[in-house]
Amino acid sequence: MALSPTSEPTRVIKTESWGRFLLHLSSTTMSPFLAAIFLHGLCVANAINFTTVYEWEKVDFSWPSGVGRSIEEIKDEYRPEHVFLQYMAHFGERLFLSVESLPGIPATLVWLPTSGTATASPKLAPFPSWQLHEKDNCNSIQSVKGVETDPDGRLWVLDDGNNRCPGKLWIFNLVNRDSIERVHLFPDTVVSDTYNKRWLHDIVLDKTPDDYLAYITEISYERLIVYSRKMDKSWTVETPGRKWEPSALSANREARQLYLGKYQSNELYSVSVSELQNEGGSASVKLVGEWTARPYRMLIDTGNVLSAAFFNQSYTSKWNISEPFREQPIYEVGGLQAVWPFNFALDANGTLWMTERNGTGSGNRYKLLKAEVGAKSYLYSASTDLSLRGQP
Repeated sequence: MALSPTSEPTRVIKTESWGRFLLHLSSTTMSPFLAAIFLHGLCVANAINFTTVYEWEKVDFSWPSGVGRSIEEIKDEYRPEHVFLQYMAHFGERLFLSVESLPGIPATLVWLPTSGTATASPKLAPFPSWQLHEKDNCNSIQSVKGVETDPDGRLWVLDDGNNRCPGKLWIFNLVNRDSIERVHLFPDTVVSDTYNKRWLHDIVLDKTPDDYLAYITEISYERLIVYSRKMDKSWTVETPGRKWEPSALSANREARQLYLGKYQSNELYSVSVSELQNEGGSASVKLVGEWTARPYRMLIDTGNVLSAAFFNQSYTSKWNISEPFREQPIYEVGGLQAVWPFNFALDANGTLWMTERNGTGSGNRYKLLKAEVGAKSYLYSASTDLSLRGQP
C-alpha cells in the first residue's frame, strides 16, 4: 500500500493499525508561503549544529533464532518501508525507540548503541529480547507508544496493546540486566479494555520527593491519565472539551507545569501538575500559544527550552517557557516528505539525540544525529551551562 505523506483518507477504520496511522496523515500542513516566511528566521543564534552518528539507507533488524518461528519466515514478513520511529529515550550508552505497529514490523520497542567502534550503522535490536515481542501474546509487548527513562535507571514503556491485549505500562530496570520491574494493567475505568475505545499516546515522568508520577495522554477521551509508582495505581483527570497528543514537563522546580498539544490542533496548553493529583476530578488548562503546525513530539530541558517537532514539517522549533510564547525555528533540512520527520531525546550530559527520516522518492532513509546543547533532560539538575543553547 503506497502512502503519500500528505494524503488524506476519506474514511478511517480506527481498530486497524493502518487506520490509526492514516489518522496522523489528516493533519493540516503549513502553506509553502508561510513556511518560507517562518523559516527565514532560522538564524545562527537559534540554529543547533548536529553531527551525524549513523545513516541507514534501509533500516534492518538484528534477527533472532529459536523463537518458535524460522528466521526466514520473520524476514519474509519484514517490511522496512514501514519503519516509523516515533518516541525516543536515552540512558547510559543506549537509545530506546518505539516503532509504529504496522504490518511487517516484528518489534515495536528497540534500542541502539550511542557509542562503539563499529563503522557500519547498527541494526535495530528488540528490547529487552525477541521473546517479549510475540504477537497477540498478552504477556508480551504489542504496540509501544511513548517511552521515557528516569535518573534511577528505569525505562518506562507505554504499550497500547491490540485487539486481543489490553493497554499497559511496563517498567524495566536497566541497571539490573534489563529486568521487568513492574507491569501495570490499567483498570477498564482508566484505560478501556476495548481497543477501538483507547489510544494511548505519550508519557512524561515527574520525580517527587518520595514517588515517580507518570502523566499520560490518550487521544480517545478528554482527559489525562496519572500513574503513581509508589502506590502502583492509575487514575484519570478530566479536561472537558479537549483531547491531547504530545506532552512535555517543565524542569524540576516549584509550580511545575505540564504542557500539552491539543489533538489535531496547533494549540499549546499548560496545566499545573498540582491539579493532576485530584483523582477523578478535573483540571483547568490554559492556552499558551499556537505553533505554526501541529506538533507530535515535545520536550523541555533544564534551560526551560521547549522543543517541538511537527507532522509533515521538515523543521523543529523551540520556545523558552520563561518568556511569552514566541516560536523560533532551530533546525530545518528541506523537504523530507515524512509524516514523523524527527524524533528526539536529551541525555544527562547535555547531548540532544535526534533521528531524521527522509521519505522522498518513496524511500525510508534515516539518520541519527547528535548535538551538544548545554542542557539536560527535564528530569535532571538544572546546573548546566546554557551558552550553547543559542539563547537570543
